[in-house]
Amino acid sequence: MSAMTEVPQPETAFDEVLNAFAELGNDADPTRVELVTSEILGEWWEADDDLAAGLIDLAADTAEPERLVAPLAALRVLATDEDQREAAALALEKFGLPEPAWAARLNQVTPGQCWRTTDVYGDESSVLVSFGDHGLVVSINYGSFGGWVTDAAIVESPQDVLAELRAVGESAEIAPEQAHEVIADAFAGTEWQAEPEVGEDFVRFRALALARLRTLPEPAEVEEPEPLTVEEQAEIIDSFFAAAGDEVGDTEDARVVALRLIEFGLEHDARQPLRVGPAKLESFVDFVDDGQIELTDEQDAAMAALLPVWARVFGDRQGLPEDALTALVEAVEDRLDDRDPEEESSLDAYLTGSEDLTPEDVQDLLERRQFALPSLTVETEDDEVELDPSDPEQRRMLVLSEFAAEFDDEESELRAVALTTVVDQLWEGEPAETWIAAQRLTESGLERDEVLAELTAVLEEHLTYDEDGELEFDLDDYVAALDELDPGAEDE
Repeated sequence: MSAMTEVPQPETAFDEVLNAFAELGNDADPTRVELVTSEILGEWWEADDDLAAGLIDLAADTAEPERLVAPLAALRVLATDEDQREAAALALEKFGLPEPAWAARLNQVTPGQCWRTTDVYGDESSVLVSFGDHGLVVSINYGSFGGWVTDAAIVESPQDVLAELRAVGESAEIAPEQAHEVIADAFAGTEWQAEPEVGEDFVRFRALALARLRTLPEPAEVEEPEPLTVEEQAEIIDSFFAAAGDEVGDTEDARVVALRLIEFGLEHDARQPLRVGPAKLESFVDFVDDGQIELTDEQDAAMAALLPVWARVFGDRQGLPEDALTALVEAVEDRLDDRDPEEESSLDAYLTGSEDLTPEDVQDLLERRQFALPSLTVETEDDEVELDPSDPEQRRMLVLSEFAAEFDDEESELRAVALTTVVDQLWEGEPAETWIAAQRLTESGLERDEVLAELTAVLEEHLTYDEDGELEFDLDDYVAALDELDPGAEDE
């Protein structure tokens, strides 16, 4: 234990809190008391260690109740949990001891004007509430979780802060009820996250900000937005591909990505599920990379081609100015470029030589090559080694490694040659009939290994030795045989 950092015991933390309130004294400025209390509660919140409940429980059997009066009076107003506020009030009532002069003046403020500023995309918003000589400013990110507070602070000059906010976004005065609703919803979005990325001010001012929030009038009950029906989602996807034209291939994988984008919008931005902005679309990619949104490799590749077009199409429908639209597409492309190169290395290997292809042809190439070689690694005695499938020799090693058990005798040598040749044909896309036959067999219900066995058998029948002992086959006869492959022949 001596080599480790010792974690302070609750009693030690309580002593520090009691000493801090003792130093404040009975005649401290109420705002000073609020700030001290908020900082203490913020430290406990950040450490995910709610000692407020323990401090309140301490009142039941303390031998020094007078030391607990001040912190309990502060928790009665500033504790972020309603049950804790009520428990602190009940403990004080049982003590029946005099309270500090500042106790009755905590959070005794009157909200004044409220303003809200928003960036052009609707991604970032700030709400400012004036309380006379000070204000509460809350920064909100609408990229996910229906909006969440990234920072909050008590400021001394609301008008100066308002001028700064107006310099970076459109602003409008809002009713206190609306300010309450927006801030409360955003705080809920922050609390839903296990490890929200918030600023230092948020930690310090969180409890005080929530206390000020409770002084705002409650909003009227707001109806939940109607979710998009399956039919409406399908229409949105159809209209997107119609607007995208040749910029993105209308494939099954691309349509799955479009559906996931709509679902993401419905879950995280329910009132504006189709709204696009850098933070929102970057959050979508983050969720994909974190595995919270599951995509196959093919769908992931489709996302890389689709997302910038999605941003442009829906940004245009959103009415974004041209410069904002350009910046949005660039931000999305930058986020896609920043993805972990280790995660993309295998995908890049499959896409070798695809630079001049259309998005639809890229999708077909990726599907074809991943069918030919689902894995690019071979196992050695000590490790797994990733090979380069664009190298014919390394491609052959991948095939022979996967089907090693089938090539354990001399009679299987011809079959091995035929199989590696079929895989070469699928990788290169020549002749095209090989992939067409593979797709036809797959659609009939055959598994990949069964499809490869069928194709290999056809080629093996057409392999002959030339005068020099080299294997060859007549391409026209082979292609004709592939065309004649009937998936249902065996069933008949």
